[in-house]
Amino acid sequence: MSAYDLMSYTVHDAESWSDGKTGFGIPSVDRIGICAVCRLPFWKDDAKLPDDPDWQPHEDLASVMDMYDLEWRFDDDRDVKTIDYFKGLLEDGFTDTDDKEFYVRTQLWWAINDLTRYRGGYRSVRNLRMLNALLNHRRESKKLFNTYRDLLHDNIERLIFLFIKGGEPDLLYLAEMYRETGDFSKALEILDKVERHDRTWRKIKKMTRRKDSRVFKL
Repeated sequence: MSAYDLMSYTVHDAESWSDGKTGFGIPSVDRIGICAVCRLPFWKDDAKLPDDPDWQPHEDLASVMDMYDLEWRFDDDRDVKTIDYFKGLLEDGFTDTDDKEFYVRTQLWWAINDLTRYRGGYRSVRNLRMLNALLNHRRESKKLFNTYRDLLHDNIERLIFLFIKGGEPDLLYLAEMYRETGDFSKALEILDKVERHDRTWRKIKKMTRRKDSRVFKL
């Protein structure tokens, strides 16, 4: 299991976050497909065609969808529905290997952090009305995020177990996991073992010393 791999790329207008999520410029690799007929999820790796020279493709087969094709992705409460979607996959036994569970739990981690990830900046504010709207949005986002705090912590704790179990975990990413659970002493202990003190390391250590568990842009 690798972490922060995408952050080694230099892409115009790319955004990287402390929890490993990267957007804009680098397409994400979605391992989960959605059947266009029954709307049920499946692992794309498990749906490979058989190595049969006599096998012929069927023209009438429906195309593969992903979760961004689901109707609720445009609903006002899509952030909450995304969290419930990944939570449901875990509860329904969709993840039958450690690798699959790690993938879905990472998506759940990112989905919960998305509640406060894109809060908007003050630079876009042009008047008092816009300022009040921004402040209200931030308050509501934080309030909603707090309702998922226990789920976030439980999910990250399981990620930590899987990450360590996988062998030779990325220490910087592991420290970030502990930071977001609020275990700042453990995060600092791990950060001190990281040999490369780059920009990401310095930012994570700064937030850890501040005892700030929020996800932040790198």
